[in-house]
Amino acid sequence: MNDYTLDEIIDDLAGYIEPIAGTCQQAQANRVPMLKGQFCILTPLRFTRLSTTRDIKQDTGSPATSAMGYTEVRQADIQVDIYGQGAGDRAIALETTFASSYGYDTIKTIDARIAPLYSSPAIQAPMIDAESQWQERWTLTLSLQAHITVSFPQDYFDKAEITLQQVDI
Repeated sequence: MNDYTLDEIIDDLAGYIEPIAGTCQQAQANRVPMLKGQFCILTPLRFTRLSTTRDIKQDTGSPATSAMGYTEVRQADIQVDIYGQGAGDRAIALETTFASSYGYDTIKTIDARIAPLYSSPAIQAPMIDAESQWQERWTLTLSLQAHITVSFPQDYFDKAEITLQQVDI
């Protein structure tokens, strides 16, 4: 149905973030312990519509595989929490590169359906972990443009047989 899912967008963004800020994990996964060392947690915040939905005919010539697509552009806001030693420096590096030509080129190479828009400023947001210890954490929100198409089966025809029949008036 969706040609580009939330999980795929998170995975693609993680592919960009990991070399800069550390291993990434999607937030809100039950029964998954917090990682140790340098890592990032990615939390999807919102997917705001940026365009009107357009229809895309997906006629394959076969009734079994033909569909109708509905496509739009959305702004994906993803919160990135960066943990561990040097989290502040890694957050600044991520914020700086995300809005650069390096960020654009790298992200478009990962998947052409997304593009970086902008980043919020990185802020320090320390936390106390399960062992009652202070954990260094910096957070920022990365905003991406995502092109998403939702498809549903659709019957098409490419020819019709027309017959005439005389009727009494």
